[in-house]
Amino acid sequence: MSTRLDARRDIGIWVALVAGAVGVVTGNTAVFMVAVVGLVYAAYEAAASVPEPKLTVSRALEPEAPLPGQEVEATVTVRNDGLDYLPDVRVVDGVPDRLGVIEGSPRFGTTLDVDESASFSYTVTARRGEHGFGETTVVCRNLTGGAEYRTTADIGTDLDCSTDAERLDMPPQTLPQTGRIQADAAGEGVAFYSIREYQSADPMSRIDWNRFARTNELATVEFQETKAASVVLLVDARYPVAAEPRAPNAVQYCTYAAERLATALLDEENHVGAAVYDSCAYLRPSADRVQARRVREFLLDEIGHGDGTATVSGTDWSVGDLDGQRFFQGIDEVEQRYGVADGGNPVKTLKRSIPDEAQLVFCSPLLDDAAADVAKRFAAYGHAVTLVTPDVTTSETPGATLEALDRDERVDDLRSAVRVVDWEPEQPLSKALVRAMGRWSA
Repeated sequence: MSTRLDARRDIGIWVALVAGAVGVVTGNTAVFMVAVVGLVYAAYEAAASVPEPKLTVSRALEPEAPLPGQEVEATVTVRNDGLDYLPDVRVVDGVPDRLGVIEGSPRFGTTLDVDESASFSYTVTARRGEHGFGETTVVCRNLTGGAEYRTTADIGTDLDCSTDAERLDMPPQTLPQTGRIQADAAGEGVAFYSIREYQSADPMSRIDWNRFARTNELATVEFQETKAASVVLLVDARYPVAAEPRAPNAVQYCTYAAERLATALLDEENHVGAAVYDSCAYLRPSADRVQARRVREFLLDEIGHGDGTATVSGTDWSVGDLDGQRFFQGIDEVEQRYGVADGGNPVKTLKRSIPDEAQLVFCSPLLDDAAADVAKRFAAYGHAVTLVTPDVTTSETPGATLEALDRDERVDDLRSAVRVVDWEPEQPLSKALVRAMGRWSA
């Protein structure tokens, strides 16, 4: 959509006509000379008019598929493809309503010569979901500001903060329902499992005719049975700490991983539920088509977006900028806040809700021994446990270095009891899953 606004276009002409007429009638030479000034002004306005510009507007996002809480730089470029110099170009980009600008500005002003381009950048904080950018408004004015040309460009850029993980191999702890997890038993499936002696009730399509041709003996082919699993995604939401200021924090990473894995597991026809370790909130497993949305809404209601600065008992803190004493004091505050230090037992509370046949995917930064104990205790209860742990530790201070070493020890210790996905958030979660599954199958 384009509009042109011409203001004061005829001022010079009207001044010349009125002054000239008055000068002639009154015979006043001075008044008559004012008409000359008006004609000069009209000529200047005509020379400074804004032709209809030809512009190309583009927008680039880096990164295009960020994690929740991650900073995204939007760069808008405007190019003059016309044949006229543009002395005053003003641009306003259409930032999505749910994304806040934290650095720079979506407004920009410049001049553009023929075949010249100009760019500006601003930074937003990503939030879970898909966010569409609005139209970019461009206003061109002449030197006097008396003529204006306004247009909008719909670039159609989307910020995707909900990319699904490829897949997660689950242990063979399954339900009676058919799914895609290979069980350690013969039944309905597509993968070869074994050959057994033929029985009269076996269907003809399962007979191994090649074997019959060689040995003149009937045998039946069995396939590996595939079942569905019941999976509860347990999110450790106790430590909203980040490796550095304005970086995504541990709770955001854990929530993000849970949402991605929920979608991937539901695509594999599994029953998926969710729970929160600190509050013991629980969503029972289901396999219907809207369960992925239920999981997202459940985590949003119980945890929130996790945007902004991490706060524990009113104190802002992060792993990267703490000395050892303050870091461990912060952990004590969290434990007291959630009743861990005073004898609370959220594991027993959650155990009463989680079905006995359910597997557990525990998303935790593993910043204390209590988190490691959660994984071990659920494994001891008979649940197949997979730990997905984002690493938000650093080595910038002695306290942070000590915490990083402690976390590494917990990871190594848990590998013998549960399956561990050690995720460095600088890399996609899918790569961490592939690397971990390679370790499990080795």
